[in-house]
Amino acid sequence: MMRIMGKLLSVMRSIWFLIGAFLYIFVYGSLVLLIGVILGKERGRNFVTKQIEVFGRAAFKLLGVKVFVCGKKPDVKSNYIVVANHQSILDIPMIIGFVGPTPFLAKKELGKFPIINLYLKYLGSELIDRGNIRQTATAIREVMKKLQEGYHFVIFPEGTRSPDGTVLPFKNRSLEIAFKSKVPVLPVAMWGNHLVIPKHSLLVKSNKTAMKFCELVYPENFSSEEELRLHVENVIRNSVEELKEVIKNEKSGS
Repeated sequence: MMRIMGKLLSVMRSIWFLIGAFLYIFVYGSLVLLIGVILGKERGRNFVTKQIEVFGRAAFKLLGVKVFVCGKKPDVKSNYIVVANHQSILDIPMIIGFVGPTPFLAKKELGKFPIINLYLKYLGSELIDRGNIRQTATAIREVMKKLQEGYHFVIFPEGTRSPDGTVLPFKNRSLEIAFKSKVPVLPVAMWGNHLVIPKHSLLVKSNKTAMKFCELVYPENFSSEEELRLHVENVIRNSVEELKEVIKNEKSGS
């Protein structure tokens, strides 16, 4: 009986999430973009980016999920590349809500979602087609150019979502942009999003989730992309283990 009630509650949360997401993304999101155009380039951009950040945080409130944030975002004037592990579709709202509205270097599939694709473009994101070497090279050149202009960027070096939350090995050369540009890397670890909305599922489960800002990593301190990549991967892997304990302790104390 308890299992049936739990399943029913998950279905109800899923329906609530889908309705809320539709209204917030498609209805309110369209209005935000329109207001941004009316306000003009500078004021409009400030307004839209602020609303994107609000949306990221609101997604978790909509689900009734508490987010525990460990560490602090670096207080630096220079730009950096956010490197994060990937567990769930909730990773993106977590990044834009708690790290900040930041362009993504991501798979082209993200560009297929209406309104979301406009927001990605608005932020300056670059979407890559892994099967198209020429297009991928062009996108990477654009990222390098934008980094020189002071943009931040987000990279998920595992290349896909982890079904069980385990940090997957980073793809070869996934941090080549950071190594070549010498832009600092901000490792961000996340744990718990895959328990709220698992991979290949829209069934929402109640949970607590957590993220951690790690220390900035400077590529010039490493002799190769591989050395840099393995170091950042290890930092995130260890931080995920710490976040597991954070959530475990919160649950035992609740």
